[in-house]
Amino acid sequence: ETRKLIKKLQDDFLILISSNNTRGRITPYLEELGVGGVSWSMKPSTRGLRKIKSNYHLKKKEMCMIGDQIVTDVLAGNRFKIMTILVDPLGEKDLKITGLNRKIEEKIVKRYEKRDIDTVFGEFDYSRVKDRLPRNTFFFPSGRLKLQGYFYPCHNAKGMVVVCHGMHAGADDYLPFIEYFVQSGYAVFTYDCQGTYASEGDSTVGMCTPLVNLDHALTYIKNDKQLSKYKLFLFGHSWGGYAATSVLSLHKNICGCAAVAPFNSGYTLLVEKGQQYAGPLSDRLVTGFPKEFLDAYQAQLFKDYTKLTAVKGINSTNIPVYIAHGNRDSVIGFSHQSVISHKDEIRENNVIYYVGTGAQAGHNTILHSLRAVAYQEQIEQELKRIKSKLDRDLTKEEQAKFCSNIDHALYSEVNAEMMDSILNMFDNAL
Repeated sequence: ETRKLIKKLQDDFLILISSNNTRGRITPYLEELGVGGVSWSMKPSTRGLRKIKSNYHLKKKEMCMIGDQIVTDVLAGNRFKIMTILVDPLGEKDLKITGLNRKIEEKIVKRYEKRDIDTVFGEFDYSRVKDRLPRNTFFFPSGRLKLQGYFYPCHNAKGMVVVCHGMHAGADDYLPFIEYFVQSGYAVFTYDCQGTYASEGDSTVGMCTPLVNLDHALTYIKNDKQLSKYKLFLFGHSWGGYAATSVLSLHKNICGCAAVAPFNSGYTLLVEKGQQYAGPLSDRLVTGFPKEFLDAYQAQLFKDYTKLTAVKGINSTNIPVYIAHGNRDSVIGFSHQSVISHKDEIRENNVIYYVGTGAQAGHNTILHSLRAVAYQEQIEQELKRIKSKLDRDLTKEEQAKFCSNIDHALYSEVNAEMMDSILNMFDNAL
């Protein structure tokens, strides 16, 4: 079957193989398939592609790299500045080095499943609020995938807030804020991003994913007869905040935008976090490889979305924008990766800044009340004490028993000062 495909393609294309293996290893395959090629390509080095270009007198615009590994094939092609095509692997078993490459890819593109409700602290599962917060569920398209959407109605709603969740989370993890918006007179539209909770997708793909998904969500709203009647507002946290601000370059029907702990660019965030993603690999890999890998990875998958940033989005509009960030955020650095660190680049005077301090200075603690943060710390210390006493982790049954005694409403209580400030901005924009 492979030979038939190769033979058919050779009617229109010159088919060559760029392999990291030895000449002796690949020669039988080249002869059997009737194709040329080079050994010891050392991908993601461009060595093999340079040899092919020279040996076969090709121009870069005539070349295309097709492969099943981002870390080697796609990265080599992107570094050589030729077209690349990523395909699914055919074999189930990989060589050890290939397996390592797959591990690196999985580190970036992991899928996030919903946690067991019996061990979740706080009102972060719909089963805990459904009696007082009705909602409708549905699917809407994002590319070839279907995303799980949720609509929370509000009688005589002033407008509709689109809530964009953060990474390692889903829509239900923002139920306390969704309920706060509904109680304040706004309907809410939200969804699980690609590769998260109830939405389709084998992975979350990368840091531009929330922007892609939000773009598609807003297009869906625009084309829906009922949803398109609402005045639209955006609220996002972390990568959801990056999406909410960056998407302002694409959609001009937004009335107001609030972003909590947002980063400015998916590209620059990954570069700055490159060492973290590379893990316990060599110093050479840590200092040189992640940037190239992550750059190629994003450019291959997200195309023009990689050019959009929060600053560009904010500067493209005159609607009111609210930017909140904790000054001790260890996830999205206050002074380096955050939107607030790019304050001097923001031209418009339509931006309100809120800085979380003290107990509310963290990536997540900025979202919650001082009472909630203190209670969360109390629960964490109690768990540590129990684990220390048992000298082991709790079993699932023990975790569920501990969770049953939690004051879930207090644990997830919102930062009312910040939320009221956001709502006041939204109200003034009506």
